[in-house]
Amino acid sequence: MLLYNHRVIGIIRKSLKLTQQDMANMLGVSRACFITYENGRSKGIRDFFFERMIAQFGIDLRSTADPHCITFVDGTRLPPPVYQYLRTLELKET
Repeated sequence: MLLYNHRVIGIIRKSLKLTQQDMANMLGVSRACFITYENGRSKGIRDFFFERMIAQFGIDLRSTADPHCITFVDGTRLPPPVYQYLRTLELKET
């Protein structure tokens, strides 16, 4: 089973000052579907969602290289202040 750090999704969304509906629209999923990803309760195929996160934001949620950091594929897909913030963010266990 492919795991991902669902907390990152909420952090990204809030950093961009987007609502759940805004983020869902950007990713091409329903708000209800987006909420399942953000809450870590998604039971469906995640490849589409992960590919959309990479295409839209340049962030790979599948990477397990360092579970305490966000993995960027393309940092230019985010506004520079948001990229800087997310790049330096260290994710702690809750």
